Amino acid sequence: MKRNEHLVVIMLEPMPKGEEFEIWPRHITIVPWFPCDDEARLDDTLRAVADRHKKFKVQAGEVEEWGRRDKFKVQKIDDEEKLLHKLHLDVFRSLEKDGFQVHQKDFLGEKYIPHFALRNRLQRGQELERRQLITVDKFSLIKQLRLKGSGRMIKSLAGDYELKD
Repeated sequence: MKRNEHLVVIMLEPMPKGEEFEIWPRHITIVPWFPCDDEARLDDTLRAVADRHKKFKVQAGEVEEWGRRDKFKVQKIDDEEKLLHKLHLDVFRSLEKDGFQVHQKDFLGEKYIPHFALRNRLQRGQELERRQLITVDKFSLIKQLRLKGSGRMIKSLAGDYELKD
């Protein structure tokens, strides 16, 4: 038995469409998990969002330790012009409006803090140099299949959505 879930991210390392993985490469989450029962409608929603945004740059920010029980290291993203925040809000609101209910809403909207994980139970990422520019020219849809029984979570890049020039 499988359960499908999706999320929208900015991949910081190149990945071909369809490639499967279990351990996350460096990425910035735009919105966390949500179920999808209509792939075509989801594609239309995300294409419309991408068409409303131009490519932009953000900077690598400070490294911090987060978490109450299990500590993990993250590197925050400096988004002075709030373009990443605007993209986040547009994706989040568009998904919700079109019937894709996003889970884990505690850190969305005004509480959204763009970052990528450096160290947790499974990841051992390397931080970027402070103020290093990160070009945001697309966002990606990740599909995850949670295999019941084994509990394995198989993820794959379902598609990229290019921002305008």
